[in-house]
Amino acid sequence: MRHKLLIIIFLLIICCNKSALSQNNLPNYKIGDIVNESILLYDTAINPVNFKIPIKGSYVLVYRYRSVSIGKGVDNADSIRLLEDKISSVLLGGMVGNLKVICLSYDKITNYDEWLQKIKKDRPFKPSSKYKIEYYNFNGNVVSEAKCRELFTKLSMFGPDGRILRNSSSIAKFDYHLKDENINLKGKLVTNDNGTKEPLNEAFIHIQAGNKIDTLGKATTDKYGDFEIKIPNNDTSYTIKAEPKNKNTKSVLLLTQEGKEISHFKKSHLKFEYKLLKVDLLELAEMPVDDDITITFNRFEGSKQNELMVIENIIYGFEKFNIQKESEEILNKVVTILKRNPKIKLEIISHTDSQGDDALNLALSKKRANAVAEYLIKNGIDNKRISATGKGETDIRNRCSNGVFCLDKEHAYNRRTEFNFIK
Repeated sequence: MRHKLLIIIFLLIICCNKSALSQNNLPNYKIGDIVNESILLYDTAINPVNFKIPIKGSYVLVYRYRSVSIGKGVDNADSIRLLEDKISSVLLGGMVGNLKVICLSYDKITNYDEWLQKIKKDRPFKPSSKYKIEYYNFNGNVVSEAKCRELFTKLSMFGPDGRILRNSSSIAKFDYHLKDENINLKGKLVTNDNGTKEPLNEAFIHIQAGNKIDTLGKATTDKYGDFEIKIPNNDTSYTIKAEPKNKNTKSVLLLTQEGKEISHFKKSHLKFEYKLLKVDLLELAEMPVDDDITITFNRFEGSKQNELMVIENIIYGFEKFNIQKESEEILNKVVTILKRNPKIKLEIISHTDSQGDDALNLALSKKRANAVAEYLIKNGIDNKRISATGKGETDIRNRCSNGVFCLDKEHAYNRRTEFNFIK
């Protein structure tokens, strides 16, 4: 009898512990609550990080996962692909800009080194210009782990004010979508029939949902090939169809209005069509995006890459090379990066657009690259770590070479300064 009683007590203890564990896996906050918390986490360089919510000016998507292949609940490549698709839906469906994805591993302290090596060798997510990705671990800190269990489910999304927008116990069930809103798509159509990309003016465009014949939005390209269409913000696939005014047109290409090529259309009779991928929608959708050079470098720092190219728009006066005040914030971030990483070298490459004389543009770009280098050196960076190159208009990224009429937004796509960080 006593033996049976002990067994019953033992079973009750297990049930109570399971119940408590189950409760601990549920966050103490609900959707709509405002969170203002700081949590001690560790990054891939084993540095302690005081991770805070809210992050001013940014939406935050926290992904709690296990990376080490021990026990149940390991997140595999399929989970990552599904989450990347969900992130695209969040950006489009919620019209969210400045998104940070926090990959928070709850691997135990005994597996921390394995997680660290795995992340450094092959990070699960592909780098993206549309959202930032940061990787953290508890590193055995039980207080941090308990706090995270209170705050986060499998996927938790927070607004810039700390408001909980979504909580989900699975990737598949996660959704953040604003109803009765539109996506504003801006693009350009060109043809390559004569060997150069020329604007396709007065082409009729309409967008359909998937394989359905209902037209969701329509427009006509202007004389520059540009178009703008508002379509319903639905979590669906879209097909864009184009009918050129010239029925003899043989090729149609889809570009951003800055001139970045998206894809070729397939020809069907006298019409052309292309199935828009979610990544294409992100390129064409009018959305605010904040590409922070510090976050981009942090991803590179823990990777196996030897070089990182970051493109920035450093502001100069017209046909001048002195650094403008509004560019100092970017350059000060570069100074901080180089001071914190004394073994990193930097190559500065300046480009102009094709407007004006070729030789003058080449000389101007060299002066601008040197001006950036001098600013960094003046602020404490050893000149032996820095090289400066001007390429003028020798590396045009779109169709806007000499003799081609382009809008200023297309020319602006070529005016850039590249920072090539070298380990």
